[in-house]
Amino acid sequence: MGQTLDSQFQQLCREKQLAVTHQRLVVYRALMQMCDHPSPEQIYERVRGELPSISLGTVYKTLHVFLAAGLIREVSPHHGSLRIEPNAEHHCHFFCLQCHTITDLEPSEVDVVPLMNSVPENFQVDRVSLEVRGVCGHCSGSFVSADA
Repeated sequence: MGQTLDSQFQQLCREKQLAVTHQRLVVYRALMQMCDHPSPEQIYERVRGELPSISLGTVYKTLHVFLAAGLIREVSPHHGSLRIEPNAEHHCHFFCLQCHTITDLEPSEVDVVPLMNSVPENFQVDRVSLEVRGVCGHCSGSFVSADA
């Protein structure tokens, strides 16, 4: 049987030498249960149900602690709008230029070797990511509803 989110979070905090607090646990649990790429405001709205006294500032600070520790990643296609990546598996993204949704794409077999060979020798690569930008099916009017 797999780890629960709570035990997974506690293990990650031990590995990253972070204090395990109830607020951090609730924020992490909410984030991992969200299936999209939420903004801090969306996470805040979800967390407030369990922690009514939590502030938006606390959610932002917690997310920045998680980002700095490498527990989560940032996916921000638009400067100024932080979006969080809860999916730790390697994958690509489709960014809709109209509604700004972010959709996970299946991992691809993109050959990054030529790209890596073009990186200057004194540069250190942290990660390689691929993004596709365009208009989603919903915005382009070609979205087929399951109710149709």
